[in-house]
Amino acid sequence: MSLQGYAVRHAVSLGCEAEATHVIWSEFEAAAPEVARLGAERLLRTGLAIVATIRRDGTPRIDPVEPFFSHGHLLLGMMRSQKAFDLLRDPRCLLHNPISDPNGSEGEFKLRGRAVDVQGANLWEGYRQAYADRWKRRPPEGFPFRVFSLDIDSAALIRWDIEKGEMIIGLWSLAHGVTETRRKYP
Repeated sequence: MSLQGYAVRHAVSLGCEAEATHVIWSEFEAAAPEVARLGAERLLRTGLAIVATIRRDGTPRIDPVEPFFSHGHLLLGMMRSQKAFDLLRDPRCLLHNPISDPNGSEGEFKLRGRAVDVQGANLWEGYRQAYADRWKRRPPEGFPFRVFSLDIDSAALIRWDIEKGEMIIGLWSLAHGVTETRRKYP
C-alpha cells in the first residue's frame, strides 16, 4: 500500500476526513529516512521534547514531554496533566526538540501532527519497555498517565553550516516529499 493509501485508510479509521495526510513514525521513516534519522537523534539526545497543544480557550500551551519509539510509533507519555487533556480534546500538536546552543549547532527538528490516545496493549507495553530501557525502571503500575502516538502531518529539519554561513531547511510532507533549501545567514 502506498503512503498516501495508508494515510487515507488510517485517517478513516480515526474518524477523520479521507483526504487527511498523516502517518505513523515508521511510515515517515520509510518516506524520509535521513530526515527521520536526524530527527530521532535530536529527540532522543536529552530524552525530552517540547510539545505544543491547544488549550480549551484556543490559546497555545507548551510543555516538556518524553518521546519514545516502539512498534513503529513515536510515543509521547505524560502524567495526568493539562497537556493530556488538551490532546484528548483536540489532538493537533507540534513537537520540537530542545535546543540550548544559540549558535544552532544542535539543529532543530519539528513535527506537526495529531496525538492519538493509545488503547492497544501492544503499544502500552512497548511504551513501558522503552521507558524501562531508558530510565532503568518501569513506570509505576496503576499510576494515572496517558500514552499518545503521534500521527505525523509534516516535518522540518533545520541545520546550520557555520563555515558556509548557511541555514539548511529540510521539509517533508506526504504531498511534496522531502524538499531542501539553503539560505545565507545572518
